[in-house]
Amino acid sequence: MGLVEYQRAKYPESLELFKQAIQNYPANPSFYINLARSLEQLGRLQDALSVYREAANLDSESVEAYLGAGLLCQRLQDYDLALDFFDKVIERDNLQIGAYLAKTSVLSVCKKYKEAIETIDAARALLPNSADLLLNLGFVFEERSGPGDLDLAIKAYSDAAALKENYSSAVFNRANVYQKLSRWELAVKDYQQVIEWDESFSSAFTNLGLAYYKQSNYDAAIESFQRALLIDPNHPQTYSNLGVVLYESDRFLEALAAYEKAIQFKPDYFEAFSNRGNVLKELRQFEAALESYGEAIALYEDYFEAYVNRGVVYFELDRLEEARADYDRAIEINPDYSLAYSNLANVMKERGQLDPALKAFQTAIELKLRQLKNQPLERFVVAQKPMLVQDASNVLLDLHSLLLEHSIPFFLAYGTLLGVYRDSELLPHDKDLDVGLDWNFPRDQLISILKHSGNYWIDPKSTNPSHYDFNFGVIEKRRGISIDFFFFKPDGDFLLSGFHHLPRPLLWRFNRFDWGDIKYKGRTFKAPSNPELFLTDIYGPEWRVPDPYFDSLVSGLNLTEESKPISLLYAHSRLFDYLMEQNWRKAYGYCYQIRTYLPVDPLMAELIAFLEPLI
Repeated sequence: MGLVEYQRAKYPESLELFKQAIQNYPANPSFYINLARSLEQLGRLQDALSVYREAANLDSESVEAYLGAGLLCQRLQDYDLALDFFDKVIERDNLQIGAYLAKTSVLSVCKKYKEAIETIDAARALLPNSADLLLNLGFVFEERSGPGDLDLAIKAYSDAAALKENYSSAVFNRANVYQKLSRWELAVKDYQQVIEWDESFSSAFTNLGLAYYKQSNYDAAIESFQRALLIDPNHPQTYSNLGVVLYESDRFLEALAAYEKAIQFKPDYFEAFSNRGNVLKELRQFEAALESYGEAIALYEDYFEAYVNRGVVYFELDRLEEARADYDRAIEINPDYSLAYSNLANVMKERGQLDPALKAFQTAIELKLRQLKNQPLERFVVAQKPMLVQDASNVLLDLHSLLLEHSIPFFLAYGTLLGVYRDSELLPHDKDLDVGLDWNFPRDQLISILKHSGNYWIDPKSTNPSHYDFNFGVIEKRRGISIDFFFFKPDGDFLLSGFHHLPRPLLWRFNRFDWGDIKYKGRTFKAPSNPELFLTDIYGPEWRVPDPYFDSLVSGLNLTEESKPISLLYAHSRLFDYLMEQNWRKAYGYCYQIRTYLPVDPLMAELIAFLEPLI
């Protein structure tokens, strides 16, 4: 009757029945073992251990009593006592595989890997066809993770799978090791095999999604995570993983919903709070993003990624002191976090602290290079997408209509002019639209018109009059296309154009020009009356030949001499960004552009040597 109640999960009732059985017949050790199991289920672990001991006192050869006591001590993390009990089991029955498996697990937890392997070898001498022992051997090698251990783990899992038909655990764990080694195609193949054997294996779907994500196969990753959630709809980690992929697919509202679900099922899930902040940042809900990062940090005060993410929002809001404090805190927690140094350098650059900014960028690049050299890539990264030409074209036409309606004169400049004049279309690799205006045009009037149209997000820095003399930027909300507005300042026979910066602006010097007309998509736009002279000024006489490495901020032929120290900072900043994106060709190009400023630079030489085989 006690066993029936136990199997019905009615543990208090089973407990009383087992006690009655013992009262009627106190000499039967199996009654005590059953009683101990009921006590375990009720969370009375120390009482259960005492009862297992009573069973062993009644029958000193009771393998069941010693094994139960050992497993209970393992739960209680009393590992020495657990090992003692497992050894007693093996002494009495050297074919008791459960004792070997449990013993090796405890030895592995205690980092006694050599003893764990010796225990498995001894067991395999007696049980050579045990797939479970080989599975545990794989666990030990995987946990030890020394040189070559992961390959040994793969062999152990493979041998286990060969011994036991449809052995899902072995193939699943082998796939996990392939993931650790960045051998994602093999991992995908194994997870798919596990799912073929068992379509209810939710962890296989989850990990398959991760493998797809690490290959940047986002659609397949999303589908796998969704399949996992159909099986286990209450799993916060899977919701969080789904949110990450949706975020990187620019499906921000869906990502936000996924993170909310993750937090619902795990209210202390600090990573989900931080990731939710990333989504809110992309949605330009900056105050809500700051709050979400704050919740992440409140849950885990040493969460350096959240400090860096929050610092980005502070930087966007021009709250530089708070941004710097967050980056400093991240570096204090993790001195090897390259992104924190790069972001800190951007704060210094914004403040005009050029030499400290350069050193911080160089530190970021050096740390990133060390990471790339010392460990396999965690995943493939999809490079930042250039703007979609059709979307950008529509944004430019809409802007033309809006500014024409308000009688605001403007002309096409920089890369936008280059694309329209040379190719009759916008550049497919460009990242923004560039338009020019007369120096004396009132900035506030233009900002007001853009703001009241409701179609543009205005960079908060643009509302600071000291920042928008030469330039300000907006983002068209619906399509996410950036637009830079440049004001051209007369300077003798020349015009100056560029960006606000401290301690001095970053400027290009153009030959003076009048405005002429240029046709695009059936519309008449204004442009420099001699477009070829304008383009030659900045891009050089070879402007008709596309140069994938050209960056006007770094390579512009008409940069003023005073602008070059700032230009060097932008070169380092963009080099770091392309290393993060794993865009090796672009990074390589920036190394050579930096060499025009710093001909002798050991860091660039080392980086070029690293990148050359990759491209």
